[in-house]
Amino acid sequence: MPITTILYNIILSPITQIIEISYRVFDKMFGNTGIAVLGVSLTVTLLCLPLYIVAEGWQETERDIQFKMKNGIDRIKNAFKGDEQYMILNTYYRQNHYHPIMALRSSFGILIQIPFFLAAYHTLSSLPDLMGQHFFFIRDMGKPDAIFSIGSFNVNILPIAMTAINCISGAIYSKGHGLREKIQIYGMAALFLVVLYDSPAGLVLYWTMNNVFSLVKNVFYKMKNPVKVLYFCMVAAVCSIAFYILFLYDGGANLKKRMAAVLFLLALIPIPLYVRLFNYLAQNTLKALFDDKKARFLLFIFCASGLCILNGLVLPSELISSSVQEFSNIESYTNPTSFLHSSFWRSFGLMIFWPTCIFFLFKEKIQTLSAWLFAAFFIGAIFNAYIFSGNYGSMDVTLKFIDGISNSSKIFILLNIFVTIFVLILSAALIRFRFQKILTNLCLVAASVFIILSVINTKKISNEYRIFAESHTGDDAQSIKFSLSKTQPNVVIFMLDRFESAYVEKILTDQKGLSEKLDGFTFYPNCLSFNGHTLMGSPALYGGFDYTPYEMNKRNKITLKEKHNQALTVLPKILSKKDFVSTVSDLSWANYSYIADMEGYKRFTLEKNPELNGKLNTFSLLGRYSGDFKKAALKPGYEKASLSHVLNRNLFWVSLFREVPAVLRPVVYYKGTWWENGIKESSSDFANWYSILYYLPEITDTNSEKPTLSILTNECTHSNEDISMYAIEPEYPYSLNDGAYKIDTVSLIQVARFADYLREQGIYDNTRIIIVSDHGIGGRNFLYKTPDFEGYSKDHLNCVLLVKDFNAHTDEKIEVNNRFMTNADVPSLALKGLVENPVNPFTGNPINEGYKENGVIVTKGDVFMPYHSKSEYEFTLKDDEWIHIKDNIFVDENWQKFKAQKD
Repeated sequence: MPITTILYNIILSPITQIIEISYRVFDKMFGNTGIAVLGVSLTVTLLCLPLYIVAEGWQETERDIQFKMKNGIDRIKNAFKGDEQYMILNTYYRQNHYHPIMALRSSFGILIQIPFFLAAYHTLSSLPDLMGQHFFFIRDMGKPDAIFSIGSFNVNILPIAMTAINCISGAIYSKGHGLREKIQIYGMAALFLVVLYDSPAGLVLYWTMNNVFSLVKNVFYKMKNPVKVLYFCMVAAVCSIAFYILFLYDGGANLKKRMAAVLFLLALIPIPLYVRLFNYLAQNTLKALFDDKKARFLLFIFCASGLCILNGLVLPSELISSSVQEFSNIESYTNPTSFLHSSFWRSFGLMIFWPTCIFFLFKEKIQTLSAWLFAAFFIGAIFNAYIFSGNYGSMDVTLKFIDGISNSSKIFILLNIFVTIFVLILSAALIRFRFQKILTNLCLVAASVFIILSVINTKKISNEYRIFAESHTGDDAQSIKFSLSKTQPNVVIFMLDRFESAYVEKILTDQKGLSEKLDGFTFYPNCLSFNGHTLMGSPALYGGFDYTPYEMNKRNKITLKEKHNQALTVLPKILSKKDFVSTVSDLSWANYSYIADMEGYKRFTLEKNPELNGKLNTFSLLGRYSGDFKKAALKPGYEKASLSHVLNRNLFWVSLFREVPAVLRPVVYYKGTWWENGIKESSSDFANWYSILYYLPEITDTNSEKPTLSILTNECTHSNEDISMYAIEPEYPYSLNDGAYKIDTVSLIQVARFADYLREQGIYDNTRIIIVSDHGIGGRNFLYKTPDFEGYSKDHLNCVLLVKDFNAHTDEKIEVNNRFMTNADVPSLALKGLVENPVNPFTGNPINEGYKENGVIVTKGDVFMPYHSKSEYEFTLKDDEWIHIKDNIFVDENWQKFKAQKD
C-alpha cells in the first residue's frame, strides 16, 4: 500500500467519514443539498471548537512569552552578531524555559484547518449529489457559481465573499497582534481564494460558512465573558431553530425526522450540566487516574491499541477467513489479506492517531475521561462482538446482508443496553476503588490476545488463498472454454438467478428483433419454482423433483449438503454414460457455499463419482472478466464504482457494526450504505456476473468431438444496481422504469447474442438451449394482477422457462405454451431424446413430468442459509409454510395450504 494511501487512511479518512455522515444526516433531514452542506460546516465547526479553544490558549501563551522576552531579545540582537548572538540567545531562551520551536504554537489554529480542508475538498469536490443542485443564487452546486462573466472570464461570487469574510474575521482576531500573525492570516485568505476559485460551489459554500462561523467565534472571543454570551446565544438559536423545524419548515421532512432533529438540538441546552458532571467524574470518581499521569496514559493507550487491533484486524480477518475464495482475485487485489491493510490503518487513525493527539492537547480532566471511556468502550466492544453478536443472516462480498437487516428482539436489546451500562459503571468502580492496575492489565491482556488472533486469522487466510490459487493455476482466459461440438448434440442450460418470468413478453415487445434472434424458443409463463430463495429453489432445477424442499426433507438420512451436491451432479452423471463431456460454472451453492465452491464441489463429486473423471470440467467465473468489462463499458465519472473501493472503505464499518450495542447497529449499517455518499452503486455485482455473458462468445469454442453439456449459472439478474453507469450499446428502450426489468432485458439480449454466435458457427440446430431461473422477484403483481397468497407474493415462485429444442424454428414470434411447468422439469427437458427413460442415479426414481400430475408442494419458508435450519439433514420449516399448487398458477383457487408429512 503506498505511503500516501496510508497517510490518507490515518489522517484524513476519519474526518472524511465525519463529513459523509453529517452530510447524509442533514440531507435526509431537510431534503436540501445546500442545507446539508451548511450542516456539514456547522458539524465540523462544533467538533473543532474545543481544538480552537486549546489553540487560542497556546497562541495567547506564546504571545505573552514573546512580549515578556521582546526587550531582552532586542537588546541581544542589537549588541551581538553572528555565533555570539546565537549562543547568547539560546542561553536567554533556556533561562526563560523557552525553545524557538514553541513558536509553532502560534500557527496551531491554522494547522488545525489543513486536514479538515483536505478532507472536505476530497469529499465535496467530487460529490455526485451536488451535480445539478441549485441553492438560492447558485445554479449548480457541482460547478463554480459563475454568476456573470467578463468576456471569457467567469466571475465567481462565492470565493470572493469567502475571502472577504475571512479577511474581516482575521482583522477582528488579529487586532493588537503582531505583523507576523496578520501576514499569516491574510496570506492564508489569499491562498484559499486561489485554490478554491474554480472549485465546485458546494465546496466553496462549505468553506464560506466555516469562515462565517469563525467570524462569529472571533466576535465572541473579543467580548467580556465570551463563554457565557456564547452559551445564551446558542440557547436562543437552538430554541429558534427548533421552533422553525417543528412549526414553520416545509422542506419535505416528515414529523419523525423533525422531532429527532429537535430532540438533538434541545440536548445541547444542558451543556453546563454535562461539564459539571464530567468535572465531578474526573476529579472524584476517577481521581486515581486524575492524580496518576502514567496510569491514565497506559490505560488509554492499551485500550486504544486493543480497539484498533479488534476493529482493524481481528473482526475483518474473521469475516474474510469465513469465505476466503469470495474475497480473492478482486480486481487488482489477489490475496484478500490486502484488504486488511486499509481496515487497519483506518482503525489506527480513528482509534489511536486522532485520540492520542487529542489526549495530549488537553489536560488532566479530558485525559482522565478519555482513558475511562476508552476502557469502557473496549470492554463493551468485546462483549458486543462475541456475546451480543446477534443473528443478522449472511453477508455477501459487497458487505450487505443478503436478506437485509432485521431488528433484534426487545429482550436482546434491553439486555445488551444493561450490560453496556454495567460495563461503564464497573470500569468506573474499579478506578474509584483504585483497582485501575487490574483494569489496565486486563485491557493489555485482551489487546495481546487480539494480536495473536490477528496473526492466526491472517495465516489462515493466506494458507487458504494459496490452496485456492494453486487449484486455479491455469484457469486463465485461454484455458477456460465452453467447448461445443459441430457434429454432436450440445445441451446448454442458462440458470439466470431470479429472472422474472412476468417480464419476458414485455421485453420481447420492447426489443424489436429479439424474437427473431431467439428463433425456435418456446416460452412457458405458467412455470413454478419451489421456493423464493436460491438455496431451496435451485436444487430441483439442476436435479429434478427428487430435490424439491419437500422431497429433500423426506430423505433425511443424508445431509442437505450431500443432497445439494447430488442435485448438481445428476445431469453430468447421466449424460456421461452417453459419452457427454460436461462443463459447469458457478453452480448455485456448490458444496453448500454461498459463493460457489467449485473446487470443493469437484473434489466431492469425483470422490463419490469417479466415472466423471475427465468428463466434468468446473469453472469459477465470478468476477473474472469484470475488469475488462469496466474498462470497455464504464462511463466517465463512475470511477468509484468498484468492489475493491467498497471493501477497502467498509470493512472498518462492518467491524464497528459488531462492536456497538445492538440498538445502534441499524444506524451504523444505515440501509446498507455504511453512510457513504455519492456512490451510484455499492458493488460490482452486476459487472462481475454480466461480464461473463458479455464475453461468452470469446470463451466458447466448437472444438469438441464429443457431445456436450454446458451449465452456466449467472446471478447478473439478481443484482440490484443502476446499470445506467455502463455504456451498454446500443441504448435499449425500456417501457418499465424498473431496475430489475432493465437487467433482465440486457441479460436476455446477451443470450440472444450467444445464439447469433452459434448460428455463425453452424451449430444452432444441433444445440438445445434452456433458459431458466431458480425463482422470481416477488412484489411485481402489477404485471399479472394476482393477489398474494396469505401475504406471500406469488410472483416470487413464478420462475422463467424458455426452451429451444434441436432443429426447432418458429415464425417471427416466440411460441407461448401455457401448460403447467416447474423448474424441476429442466432435467427431463435436457435429457429428452438423448436418454431413454432416464433415472436419477442417486435415488432410482424416474426423471419425467409424472411427479406433478396431481400438483406440487412448494414452500414459502425463509431458509436461505444452511445454518438457519436446526438440522443439517432437513430444512426447518413451519407447518403453515407449505403450499400445494396445481395446473394454472394464475388461478387463486389452485393455491392451497398443505401440511407436510414425513415418511
